[in-house]
Amino acid sequence: MPSILASALLAAALTAAPTQVPTVATPGYRMVVLGTLGGDNSFASAMNDRGDVVGRSQVADGTYRGFFWHRGQMVDLGAFTPTDVNNQGQVIGTRDGGLGAHVWHQGVLRPLAGLPAAPVAINDRGQIVGSGDAGPVLWTNGHARPLPLATVSDINESGQVSGGIHVPDGFHAALWHLGRGTDLGAGPFNRSNTYALNDHGWTIGWQFSAQQYPRGILWRHGRALDIGTLGGNTTEPRAINNNGEILAMSTATDNLARPALWRRGVLHDLSLAGVSMQGEVVDLDDLGRIAGWIRQDSGIVRAVVYEPR
Repeated sequence: MPSILASALLAAALTAAPTQVPTVATPGYRMVVLGTLGGDNSFASAMNDRGDVVGRSQVADGTYRGFFWHRGQMVDLGAFTPTDVNNQGQVIGTRDGGLGAHVWHQGVLRPLAGLPAAPVAINDRGQIVGSGDAGPVLWTNGHARPLPLATVSDINESGQVSGGIHVPDGFHAALWHLGRGTDLGAGPFNRSNTYALNDHGWTIGWQFSAQQYPRGILWRHGRALDIGTLGGNTTEPRAINNNGEILAMSTATDNLARPALWRRGVLHDLSLAGVSMQGEVVDLDDLGRIAGWIRQDSGIVRAVVYEPR
């Protein structure tokens, strides 16, 4: 059984960043609307570093199907819900109708034997992490290996897995790699968990503030850093790239959630740089492109990509 390091050492290393006022992020962004598969609405769920986007879109009869958007073209993936895409264009997700985990690549959709019904993330080596009734697993070359985690959120190119573990009277963010688990600790109320990690092992997630608000946390080099807010009480990280930039949704003083980007210690308000507040941001690539969706004045929802100018 892989060992789990004591959480007390890392919990004591938490550095609480001061609440930050909204600032204009540079550069500004140009919004690209991805369209649909013939229906009204579309939603993005993930993006790779080539700018490919996956998600769900309505077709003409109103039903939803998975899509793979590449260089301006939206490919219909059928009755499929994508959850992640790697730089090889491999898309993981679940087949509609309870048919379990599948991977789509170059026009072929095939089942992933031995993987639970909920694949979560895939790296460029084709390793996949997911969760099911029996708990999290790591799927490699057709073989599924149980992981000593309670939840999983991401896997990087080195095979490091971010997730969470149960501890006495609490739940902690954790990393797993090569058979060894690391408890990342937690702050007040003994609760934390992860959202994602980059190829350097920098991990993002959340833990409660002393006022019991969820705050965005960056774990790196054995330390936990509160990335602050846009003036409100809460921040929810969404993605981290290999440049150490963190995409998030954060509340301002009006208590409205805004898209935000943490870069070099500063949390920027992206709504001041061309990213719409009328929607969500979901992923960030190494070139700074952002995938998300917007709700138009008509109520129609469209998947979008924001490109730095």
